[in-house]
Amino acid sequence: MTDLLADLSWTSRAELILVGTMLALLALAPRLEKSTTATSLLGVFGALGAGACGLQVEGLPRLGMLVVAVGVVVAMLLLQVAELFDLRQRPEAAALVVVGGLGALVIVASRSLLEIAIGVELLSLSGATLVALGRGQRPLEAAFKYFLLSAVTFAMFLFGMALLFLANGSFGLDALNEVFGPGRGVALAGAALMVMGLAFKLALLPVHFGALDAYTAGPASLVGFVMLASKLGAAAGIAKIASASGASVQQLLLGAGLLTIGFGVVASFAQTELRRLLAYSAVAHAGFLAIAAGSPKLGMPTALFYVVCYGAAALLAFAALAGTGSAANDDQLPVARLGNGLGRARALALVLALASLAGVPPLPGFWAKLAVLMTAWKAWGPVPTALVALGGVIGVIYYLRPVPDLLAQSKQEGPRLSLGVALALALTAGLVLFLAFAPGWGYWLANN
Repeated sequence: MTDLLADLSWTSRAELILVGTMLALLALAPRLEKSTTATSLLGVFGALGAGACGLQVEGLPRLGMLVVAVGVVVAMLLLQVAELFDLRQRPEAAALVVVGGLGALVIVASRSLLEIAIGVELLSLSGATLVALGRGQRPLEAAFKYFLLSAVTFAMFLFGMALLFLANGSFGLDALNEVFGPGRGVALAGAALMVMGLAFKLALLPVHFGALDAYTAGPASLVGFVMLASKLGAAAGIAKIASASGASVQQLLLGAGLLTIGFGVVASFAQTELRRLLAYSAVAHAGFLAIAAGSPKLGMPTALFYVVCYGAAALLAFAALAGTGSAANDDQLPVARLGNGLGRARALALVLALASLAGVPPLPGFWAKLAVLMTAWKAWGPVPTALVALGGVIGVIYYLRPVPDLLAQSKQEGPRLSLGVALALALTAGLVLFLAFAPGWGYWLANN
């Protein structure tokens, strides 16, 4: 047994730790439902174990393990205030969070299309179920739509895999290079279908609408993690497929990315509720990710660096909204009243998160968009780069609309924060500030 464990790679060990954590949460669920602290601690220990494995490796698996570890830890800290329909389901929710992290890690560390397919399915099932656990009817409707569209896009992915196997006789990622061989037409169609199958997880136009409802109606305590895990897995998978497929698929991603940025920016101006604003901004950010992932040579590190910067800000925003109740899900709540009742810490955290998402220098969002612009300039030239820059500049306007009211609310004392929320805010805010003043560390992590 010892020899068997010694032969395992650190990536496999991290995956086994996450699987063991998930099984322990489910097996002990009847006892853990009486103690949220024990549930959170078990999930945190599992995440830290996977993160420790990441320190022993290099390349994409290291980034995947560290990002998943941070995401799972934040979700576990917020578990106590998670807006669940039945609070006794917290152990199950924690297990689903771990499953989602496992799915993202499998995609990041994948070497074959079968591994990507397994990771996508894990992400789909965990994301849809986590949304469905929320209070009220809206989460159920959103989860059903998310699950249905996940099934349709996953079928597209599997069909693309079948076409690729028909053209090349292999499920290996290296086989995608054969799109320029005799089976070019069939293999290229397969690669395009697989990219579209992953586009839903990225919230890329035109398969974005299911993700919008999930990001809006799901429990705020868990949605941030769903967004991070989905974008991490989808960006890594798309970048791998695009880099092996060549110019045709990369040009497809460029066009889809530009259209997605335009749609996300225009639609965000019409939003009067913060959750929907964050959901539509996720669509716009998916456009930036698609352009980065579709760029030759530097596509993978740029896309993953963008995920790290975006994920830190998204986790901070949803940590600030965690436990705020149904007001955060009220479509009629105007922007002018978004800060009411949040309190000083939450309001300031939201200001920091929105500023980073907007790309205000020197916050991480600025460095992430700058990296995409530099990569796009080298790959596609001045015209696409100018369009990307224009979308980023215009997006600053809708991000800053709630800021004056949030700053006003930061002068008032709100409800007392629970320990978990306070720790989650401190961790995510610290990560955002660290990446603001040390962005090179994040890019080094993504580039190695």
